[in-house]
Amino acid sequence: MPIVIGQLGQVMMGVLDTAMIGVLGHVPVSAAGLANSIIILIIVFGLGILSAVPSLVAAAKGQNDIIACRNYLQQGAYIGLIIGVIFGILLYVGAPYMQYIPNQPPEDVVLAIGFMRTIALGMPFSMLFMAFKSFADGTGNTKPSMYITLIGLSINFIFNILLIEGNYGFPRLELIGAGISTGICRVVMFLLMAGYVLFSPKYAAYHLLQGWGKWAKKQFLQILSIGIPSGLQYFFEVGAFAGAAILMGKLGSESRSAHQIAISLASLTYMFASGISGATSIRVGTAYGHKNNKEIQKAGFSGLILSLIVMAFFAIIFIIGKDFLPNLFNIKSEQVRITTANLMIIAAIFQLFDGAQVVGLGMLRGIQDVKYPTIITFISYWILCIPAGYFMGFTLKMGPEGFWYAFVLGLGVAAIFNNIRFWYLSK
Repeated sequence: MPIVIGQLGQVMMGVLDTAMIGVLGHVPVSAAGLANSIIILIIVFGLGILSAVPSLVAAAKGQNDIIACRNYLQQGAYIGLIIGVIFGILLYVGAPYMQYIPNQPPEDVVLAIGFMRTIALGMPFSMLFMAFKSFADGTGNTKPSMYITLIGLSINFIFNILLIEGNYGFPRLELIGAGISTGICRVVMFLLMAGYVLFSPKYAAYHLLQGWGKWAKKQFLQILSIGIPSGLQYFFEVGAFAGAAILMGKLGSESRSAHQIAISLASLTYMFASGISGATSIRVGTAYGHKNNKEIQKAGFSGLILSLIVMAFFAIIFIIGKDFLPNLFNIKSEQVRITTANLMIIAAIFQLFDGAQVVGLGMLRGIQDVKYPTIITFISYWILCIPAGYFMGFTLKMGPEGFWYAFVLGLGVAAIFNNIRFWYLSK
């Protein structure tokens, strides 16, 4: 549950921004959707790389290898800093090139460029936070990152109030204000997380302040060998949703606004499954370190069952609340609300598939199997999902709903084959 709440808090920042931007109209929401469709691709690739750290730390802890645990933290922090700086530069320099994406409303592009550049400045802090969080999660100490994430969410909410509409004497910065708020939040979260891990008595035996400045080649390469394929898995999945958001620009700002609202809500429920996946990966990784096949299976399938139960509950919520939930985003357009309600029904359909596929990836990451799942993910989303979405959305003229039915197809294929893979390897 602490991992779930921590993951939920991360996504809630984006949902909170979308909800609070809604008072400015559907164009800023659509612009945020355009920028976020690109930003999220970069972020999830980095988070995927660092997702190798918890399972590696768990396996090393299972073998009582304290030095390896310390090396995984330090090398993970180096990797986090490097990719954070690189990604931040790419986003900042690449933002103006959004104008060359075809069929995008010009007013969306202008707002999206400034928003993306603001978000880019906080990228190094976001990746560093995840490196320290991953170490703590891998040792089974998941509550501190949960509390720190909730603190960050509160900071984001407060600065959104001050900067989006210019309340209490602060300047009215609108979409840029939301970006600045997120950046402040990420800096604070990194400082709190790093301070806790480095100075907590809980980690005194690890001597975490020692060894900085050294390159532990083995652990550095292990993180990359597992993390890069894991990052590609995240990239391929989220890329399908981001690609759909970009393609929907051809349908107009209202269609993309509806997609952005619906995907924000679906992202919230996904974080529950993603948190269960992270916990499953740690438990499977610990059993893998002990070389206990029975416990590997027990941990893996327990995570799968729990995820299916949770996601079934959210499917029911989406169906019952399809007309109410869009109203939380302060959108004035009736067409946006109607389209969003339709998308919520389709989102309910793919909840079980989404929960099963992400836990499947977590189980396989726990036993350090990442190459085959990467191939499955690529085929599911880029060979099947995107072409099917384009066909249904434009050729069959189903609009945003066509893209979302394609998500059901991609998630379903990934769920089936990832779980078959785990069963085959762990039996």
